[in-house]
Amino acid sequence: MPRLPRFVGTVFASLCFVALARAEEWQPADTHAVVVGVLEWKSSLTPYSKENRKDLELRDLFIKRGVPASNIETLLDEQATLAKIRDALARTIKRCPAGSTLIVYYAGHGWNVGDDYFFANYDCEPSKNGTSWSLKELGETLATGFKGKRVFLFADCCYSGGLEIVVDRLAKSGISACNLTSASKANASTNNWTFSQSIIDGFRGEPLVDRNGDGEITLGELATEVREAMQNMEGQLNGFASKGIAADFVIGKATGPRPAGSAKFPAGCYVETPAGSRDRFGRVVRIDSDQCVVQFYDYCVKRTVKFPAKSLTISTREPGKALEALDVGVKPDCDVEWKGSWYPATVVKKENERWYIHYVGYEKSWDEWVGKDRIKFPEKR
Repeated sequence: MPRLPRFVGTVFASLCFVALARAEEWQPADTHAVVVGVLEWKSSLTPYSKENRKDLELRDLFIKRGVPASNIETLLDEQATLAKIRDALARTIKRCPAGSTLIVYYAGHGWNVGDDYFFANYDCEPSKNGTSWSLKELGETLATGFKGKRVFLFADCCYSGGLEIVVDRLAKSGISACNLTSASKANASTNNWTFSQSIIDGFRGEPLVDRNGDGEITLGELATEVREAMQNMEGQLNGFASKGIAADFVIGKATGPRPAGSAKFPAGCYVETPAGSRDRFGRVVRIDSDQCVVQFYDYCVKRTVKFPAKSLTISTREPGKALEALDVGVKPDCDVEWKGSWYPATVVKKENERWYIHYVGYEKSWDEWVGKDRIKFPEKR
């Protein structure tokens, strides 16, 4: 057999090394998913607005990316009973062949009791054992039934970082897994869709998520996107743990190059706006001359405002201390208008035609006095 010239052998060896070193990439066609979104409950848990709900948007995005619609089980609100969630998981796991990817997503309420964590199914009664979706149970179900290659776990709720116990359980069974969540396993979460929007931006190929500008969005970049969004926009810790799925795992391609910024305000950085402005923390999405276009996020809607660059400072916001999940079991007695949207609240005290209210699920720093033009009570029956 003739010998190859040395330079040809070297090139061939290099190409083999590149092929072997190539990062793994998500294959939508080989993916199955269970999407659970609960924004109202039979019990007195605080409901959320269904305006532009992001759980459905994420489901539709998976389909657009190439996940077969028949591979996705979607349970929303009254459909998401504990029995139906269990059935959907069982059906999905049974369909997952070797080498497949499973995605489990949840949005709603969450809490922890002892060494277990729970997500609120539609028919849960938080004070009664066995009526809520246990993450320990989820871990056992996946560890003993899933025959695929990897599991991604996403959750947008309080204490959602508790999904880390599922990752640990799967690792013991030799299943690669990752959890990326809005909150850590020790803190509450805000009521905004900020986390889910970050996940959507990553899977959609938003160029700002592509931190190194190489045209690919990786798991590590998505985790950074979520961490910085939750820290700067919401002032809270998020959750992330991965065992067996590398940071360079490719989620997909960026839809374009990163937009231009400036030396002081790179595109994608978070800033604090001037004292007294309508909004406090936002994200620079581009520079127009001497103006920074800053993006804000109101519950489920993105909007942009221009600020003179000299009026902004780079955000140094730190995550707040672990918060009690005040919204679990608290029933609002009114709705209060803020920035054009209505939020569930409770009245703390009243003076004349003013009410001092607490927004259910938010820190007490948001408590405020409101007039009769911003508050409405349920009609008496």
